[in-house]
Amino acid sequence: MPFTFSKVNAVIRAVRMSRQREVAAARMAALEETNQILQTQARQLEHQTNEARELAHELALTNEELRAVISEAKKAWAVADAANRSKAEFLAVMSHELRTPLNSIGGYVDLLEMELRGPLTESQRSDLGRIRRSQEHLLGIINDILNFTRLEATELKYDIIDVPIRALIADFDAIVSSLTRAKSLEYQCDSPSGNVYARTDPDKLRQIMINLISNAVKFTPEGGRVSVSCTLNGESVSIHVEDTGPGIPHDKHEAVFEPFVQLDRGLTRSNDGTGLGLAISRGLARGMGGEIQLKSEVGVGSVFTVTVPVAHRRTPTGKQRRFPPR
Repeated sequence: MPFTFSKVNAVIRAVRMSRQREVAAARMAALEETNQILQTQARQLEHQTNEARELAHELALTNEELRAVISEAKKAWAVADAANRSKAEFLAVMSHELRTPLNSIGGYVDLLEMELRGPLTESQRSDLGRIRRSQEHLLGIINDILNFTRLEATELKYDIIDVPIRALIADFDAIVSSLTRAKSLEYQCDSPSGNVYARTDPDKLRQIMINLISNAVKFTPEGGRVSVSCTLNGESVSIHVEDTGPGIPHDKHEAVFEPFVQLDRGLTRSNDGTGLGLAISRGLARGMGGEIQLKSEVGVGSVFTVTVPVAHRRTPTGKQRRFPPR
């Protein structure tokens, strides 16, 4: 057969059409594969959407339950707060009512000791001494309860000023010396050498220190030692009360600051008190931006440390200066 251009063109067209069909078939296969992928993703998306709806429903139920729990907790807190306030008011009223007759007892003891009703025998004076000690003991317990209820009700007011620590510690010498002499204890006081000032309420800090020192004397056996010292650490000043008493077990270090807690329990315990002194002292310290910490070892003794903010005094030039440690 002779070779002609028409036959060549026909072959070229046939080849082109074959290639176009192959390309179209490939595109169709790709489209079908893409479509299957999209359908699979659509099914997965629908499944995830259903799961999200279920999760949202469960979350809504949980939120509703949580709101109900919060509402019940608020109601319970309100009831507890009202009960606590009622308790505080009751204790405050009872403390006031009990203090009045106890003060009267003390007044009558004074009158009898002055022998305004006639001369007294030694036995009568001894009995009056017992009455006075009992009256003072009960009055101290009532004052502790009253202070604790005020502290719980946050009714205490603090007069925060710059307090010279050296002068404050010196005020304790007369009190502590008489207490330690009565028990044949050695007393040592290391006051700061410089003009160290604390930013605190002097009356509250004095109450804390008297309580800590009284406890140290009370729990230290005859022949022991009680010491008071002071250190300055950056932004705070610390006053340490150390004794050589029986010490406190490590697992009881926090328990002693809880109200009405006494480690010497039972009918045979030798030390009286309500167990409120340390709870009140820590509450007062924290109310002034300070803290009370305890280090103790059984058979060695205890160290109670009161830490309060240090005062930044101003020099005549108007610049602040920080007092150096000893």
